[in-house]
Amino acid sequence: MLDVAIIGGGLCGLALAHSLQARGADWRLFEARDRLGGRILSQPDGRGGRIDLGPTWFWPDTQPSITRLIEDLGLPSRAQADDGRVLLLDDPQQPARVLTVTPDWETSEAAAEAAQPGRLHGGARRLDGGMAALVDALVARIEAAGGAARLRTGQALEALVRLDDGSGVELQFAHGAIRHALRARHVVLALPPRLALEQLRFEPALETATVEAMQATPTWMATAAKAALVAARPFWQDRGLSGNAWVTHAQAVLAEVFDAGTATGAALAGFQALAAEQRRPFARAMPLLLRSQFVQLFGPEAEDGLLLQQDWAEEPRTCSQRDLAEDGRAGAPAHPAADARLLQPAWNGRLWLGGAETAQHGTGYLEGALSSAARLRRELQARLAPVAAGPAPARDGRGFVAPPAPLPQAAREAANDGHNDRALQDFARWVAETRAGALQRYRQRVHHALAAQQRDQLTQRAVLSALESIYAEALARLDGLPLVITPPQAPLPGGRAALTPRVLAPFGGLADELLGEAVRFNRGSCALSNFPQEHQPPRDYLGTIRRDLAAAWQAFALEVDARLIARAGGPVPA
Repeated sequence: MLDVAIIGGGLCGLALAHSLQARGADWRLFEARDRLGGRILSQPDGRGGRIDLGPTWFWPDTQPSITRLIEDLGLPSRAQADDGRVLLLDDPQQPARVLTVTPDWETSEAAAEAAQPGRLHGGARRLDGGMAALVDALVARIEAAGGAARLRTGQALEALVRLDDGSGVELQFAHGAIRHALRARHVVLALPPRLALEQLRFEPALETATVEAMQATPTWMATAAKAALVAARPFWQDRGLSGNAWVTHAQAVLAEVFDAGTATGAALAGFQALAAEQRRPFARAMPLLLRSQFVQLFGPEAEDGLLLQQDWAEEPRTCSQRDLAEDGRAGAPAHPAADARLLQPAWNGRLWLGGAETAQHGTGYLEGALSSAARLRRELQARLAPVAAGPAPARDGRGFVAPPAPLPQAAREAANDGHNDRALQDFARWVAETRAGALQRYRQRVHHALAAQQRDQLTQRAVLSALESIYAEALARLDGLPLVITPPQAPLPGGRAALTPRVLAPFGGLADELLGEAVRFNRGSCALSNFPQEHQPPRDYLGTIRRDLAAAWQAFALEVDARLIARAGGPVPA
């Protein structure tokens, strides 16, 4: 019987496969498409380069996992072109005008308003060769380690059946007209929860709470469509433009445009403005409409060049029917929110949910895919090698790690080593300084969402994003702390590293503090006065936000502990 079956060949599935291969586990990865990468899709530009029509950016300042992986793989990247200005077209009868994005994420036409490079995209970077270069590099690493035969494409999973004796799961596949089955002790569904629920048969049925959580989790960018124009040269730069543009009038075909140039030449790319249902009647005319929009923004030279398109709403392996039904609907969630119910295994620990939508940090993004893979790796390692993994953390009835047992005196003395005291004091000072700027992070995210016309669950998404950015930076800073972690500070009987409580202590009350400041800001904000739920958040809405923040804290605390254990030479890798 196979140890681990991974369903889904996106970044989460590949990252998990890579780590399992490095540890000598018995695994297989099954992907329904004929290619690997999932929503990562980089199309040839006709000049030897590739243009991203799926995920495009990563943010080194707030996404340490994806940044570290890219560095480890030695992949070259480039800063997203961003001079702090944007071309705004809000009237189809008038020419577009150049605006400066202010530090508070307002826009200004004042000539005296100094543009700040990087303001628009927040320090985003792109990979040379497109994000598919990341997929290629991971696959190459797996194959070099002898795992090529373990990667299976064109294998569509149809059903999961829990074995009667509870020892594992039977997986039933279709490969064209051929049906086959295999058994595995553990199954990881590294794909969007809604898609898994819609396309797979579960015997027995999953618990109601799990199904509700899967249904409530939207697939990030499932209904999006992107277009790119490969140009002979960056002609927009002749007008002093960086390629960034917003189109906000009712007849817009492209909503946001940016420079997508590569090492092989110039290009523009953008997100289509029309909802999926609106795009379908214009499918044949869409290339003409897109070129016309590029011309309206940047001039007649945009009439030439290769036009690339990708409509993810037409991808049945990406977009669920529920995502389609919610597309453009008022009140529908625009972004997946962290849901702790998705972290709990089903069928007595035999079936796990993965993918970017299940992540507690960077939910929906590439960072989230890696966060999810790291969580699954830790959980599976404890089950596949219980002796090497050491004592499992005590958990309460909800599956959360229980408070640790009192630390032995010897461990307390070891943790109070003067060298570590100084390092942790510096860390605590950084946390205090960062806490002081938490509200500003929230405000920036609110203004950015309003500018991008993203107004659903605005407070919920902005507070969670601000808090997750602090946690992500804290993890990166923790990795660089000059801590001396000796064997007494390896995992203790309660399941934690000895230094974990001290690392977490400066964050006490941060989530409640930030939420309180956000509510006060909302009440005094003129920009939010037209959105009653955001201007005066009701109690049930605040309760939902608090649950999201609690789940984010839980994931952060577990990750801190895992990294400290790894530095002590424990079995959980960083």
